[in-house]
This record gives sequence, structure tokens and C-alpha cells, in this order.
Amino acid sequence: MELGEFTGNGPRPRGRRGLWITVGVVAALVFVVFVAGTTWSLLEPGYVLDDGELAADFGVLAASLSLLVLSVWRLRSMKHPDDVAIDRWQPASKTRAADTGEHDLDAHTRRLRLIGLRAYGLMVLWFGVFVGGIVGLGAIDSAAEALLANGTRVPGVVVGVHNPTKGAPSIGVSYHVGQALHYAVIDRDTDLTYFEFQSVTVIYDPADPDRVRTLEEKNNSDFLTGLCVVPMLLALVFMPCCAFAGAAWRRRYRAVLKTGWRSARVTVVPDYPIRKNRDMPDLHVSYDDGTNARLRALASTHGSTNLRHEPDRKAWVGGTGRTMVVLFERGRWRNVPYAVPAKALGLTDHRFLG
Repeated sequence: MELGEFTGNGPRPRGRRGLWITVGVVAALVFVVFVAGTTWSLLEPGYVLDDGELAADFGVLAASLSLLVLSVWRLRSMKHPDDVAIDRWQPASKTRAADTGEHDLDAHTRRLRLIGLRAYGLMVLWFGVFVGGIVGLGAIDSAAEALLANGTRVPGVVVGVHNPTKGAPSIGVSYHVGQALHYAVIDRDTDLTYFEFQSVTVIYDPADPDRVRTLEEKNNSDFLTGLCVVPMLLALVFMPCCAFAGAAWRRRYRAVLKTGWRSARVTVVPDYPIRKNRDMPDLHVSYDDGTNARLRALASTHGSTNLRHEPDRKAWVGGTGRTMVVLFERGRWRNVPYAVPAKALGLTDHRFLG
């Protein structure tokens, strides 16, 4: 039997783990959304809180944070089913450290923790991006409301109605600023029906007569709105990704602390051209004591495909189950050790939190 292959029998109880992961993810998303919304409502001068609204917001924040902490605690108390089945992978103590050369493997073990901390740092940055998007949308809406309250109102006439198949509908209006006739295109965000020569009330900024809106249409800039919405959507994608990555690298760090490193030669075998990258690359490991293992790289920014050009690369392998790390002596572009996350082949692919 090759080391690193799953041979455990019997059921794998994953229902509770999956339940707590789902609870944690939902609680984290609720907490993020309510933090952003509550922050905006407190900082926005024109926003008036309803009776009990602030207390309700803080109640949701406390409940979601409590569920998040509880789910993390429960997940930490559960040993991963695959780790239970694969713990026997650990090499004997006399073979855990071998042929380190000029490299300080203890320092590289600590660096695994730094990789996880960096992922958490990126999560915080993306959270800032999300909050910034909320604040930006609030500022755009506040500017439209300020124009409605303080702008100069004049009669205007619809001179064109635009309903493109792609893009936002709009209307063209003409209006007078003093004796001068002005034209403007106003983006529509309501379902009102307009027709040419229809009379509308145009509200313009005395300091910038080309900045206009109507009583019903805010005429918010699509460009500025996109600058807020697109980063927010990206943040909603990358925040959980960074959180999962940080937790996964933390698990790998703890696993390597437990098992140590084992000297080996590793060949990266990509999943193409036969299967066309439907799986991550396989890592064929030949340990210095003559035993072999087959691992599979995990999706990560620390990928291994670019190392395929040189077989039998010098490396060290540590960890167990889905929390394994292959530390190549050097990367593709830099002559420094390069860590790649991996798992023992035979484990199911659907996992969160490493």
C-alpha cells in the first residue's frame, strides 16, 4: 500500500460538521451586512432611525456574532473525519526530519501560519471594501436627496425617451437656467412612463446647472454606482474565500507541527491533456526510505501546475489527511522554498475550512 491513500472503512459522520459550517457562514454574512448597514445609518446625517430600529440592529449583530463564535467553537472541537482515518499516515519519529540542507524547516513551518494570517488580513481588507461600497452608495443617494431639497426647480420638457435593450433607460429634457436653454439626459430608476413633450419639473444645482434630476428620478450616476456595487459583489465572494483559506492554512500549520516534515522527491502530474484540467494536479511522492504516496494538490494561490516541468523535485512533506503540505525546495520563479497544499488521494472533494 502507498502511504497517503485512504483505506479507512465505516461511515464518516459529516452531517453535524456541515450543519455548523452552514450556520457559521450564514451568521458571518448576516453580521457583515448588518455592520455595514448600521454603520451607514449612524453616520448618514439625513437618515432618521425609527423607534427600536437601532436596538433591533444591535440585537441581530449580537445574535449573529454569537452564532458565529459558537459554530467556530463547535468546529474546533470536532476532529475532521478524514483526519481520524488518515492519522496513521504520520511517519515514524526517526524519519520525520531528514536532509534539510541549508533550509530551516522550523521557520518554514511557522511561515504556514503566516500564510493563514495573511488570508485573514485580506478578508479584513475585503470587508473594508464592502463597507466602503455601502458608504459610497449612501453618499450617492444622499447627494440626490440634497439636490431634491436644495436645488432650483424649473419647468422642463421631455424631448426624448430612450428604452435601450441593454443599459439603463433614460429621458432627455430641456429646461431654462435664467435665459439660457439647457439639455440633459436623466437616467430613469422608476417604472414611470414618459412621452415626448411631456412636462416635468427639473431640479438643478445652481453651482452646476448640468447636474439635474426630476421629482421622481434621482439620476444617480451609473458609473459611480458601478464603482460601489462591483467591489461589493467581489467582496461578498472573496471574504468567505479568504476566511476559508485562513482556516485551512491554520489546520495545515497545526498538522505539520504534529507530524513534522519528511524528506522526499515529488513529481507534479497535471490533469491534462487527457482530462483537460478537471482536477487539480497529482503529486507523486517518493520518500527517501523507499515508500511512495500519491497526493492531490488543493485549489490555492499556492498552485503547483507551474512546477510540472521538472520531475523528482526535492521537497518535504508534512501534515495528514486533507491538511498536508508539500514544501518544494524551490519554486518555479524564485529559488526559495515553496509550499503547496495537498490531500491524500481517496478523500472526498467537498470540504470547507480545509
